[in-house]
Amino acid sequence: MIAAIRDAADGGFLALAPFALRREGLLARRVTMLAGEYGPLGAPLLAPDADPQVLDALLDAAVGHFGGGLVALPYVRTDGPVFDLLQDVCAQTGWRLARDNDSLRAGHATGATGHEQYRLLGTRRRKELDRQFRRLGDAGATRLASVTDSAGVAEAFERFLELEAAGWKGRRGTALASEPSRAAFARAFVQGMAQAGKARIDMLTQDGDAVAMLVMLRDRDRVFSWKIAFDEARARLSPGAQITRYAMRRNLEEAGLAEADSLAIPDHPMITPLWRGKVPYARLVVARGPLAGLALAFARADLAARRGLRRIAKAVLRRLRPAADAA
Repeated sequence: MIAAIRDAADGGFLALAPFALRREGLLARRVTMLAGEYGPLGAPLLAPDADPQVLDALLDAAVGHFGGGLVALPYVRTDGPVFDLLQDVCAQTGWRLARDNDSLRAGHATGATGHEQYRLLGTRRRKELDRQFRRLGDAGATRLASVTDSAGVAEAFERFLELEAAGWKGRRGTALASEPSRAAFARAFVQGMAQAGKARIDMLTQDGDAVAMLVMLRDRDRVFSWKIAFDEARARLSPGAQITRYAMRRNLEEAGLAEADSLAIPDHPMITPLWRGKVPYARLVVARGPLAGLALAFARADLAARRGLRRIAKAVLRRLRPAADAA
């Protein structure tokens, strides 16, 4: 369901967010604000003048529809206005707040701080990237470029879909092009962003062939690295790192930007050493009622149990994959 709060005077939207019953942990389904893996940002849409009563009404609408008195809000940044407003809601109403799985992912600032972060890359790593880039150039004319116009983005995105599908995501069936409906949605989404002047595709090419591509999306003064793909045949020359480093330079040159968010997992081995800023976020859980404290404690334990089980499953898969590849 989509919960919406509107202004009684003019009908304008004050708050909007999608909710569903989801099994976020091992044992229980709970009301959860939806945030996908392709867009790990969990903040509800709020009008600039939204006050605690508006957010309180939005949470009430969610639990009123599904029942219960607990709501999970994944991927909420803990350094922004939505988190501040949520804390105000809990201070002024009967809601109680718990933070789960506090995390940091890579990002970078702009201005003087951003340039300082760009220079934080170690001398040895920087020289190695330069050497690898020269090696790419030895095999053909190498070029770094960006497209931002609507037609150019549409053409480049088709090349991105092909490049991503040619790699491990294609083999596992998780590439955007692996499922027609997913590809159609992605095309429409990226094209809509491009028409609004909010999309940029950075490209590393060799003799015109795509070696690495990064889809960047902008929302007001923030830019997000949405999807990346690279030619695995050239992996030893770090094409993913090359395009990510270039994207940071482009971000630092772009007018009106305050920061960049990688949307990557915490401690991502490729982007974390390159983008030295930190983006803090967490899964937030709010509950109300006489048993709110107990409900929050159970929810956190349930979520932690699922994370532990996933870590075990990933470790087992890492051990099984080499044997499967050898066979």
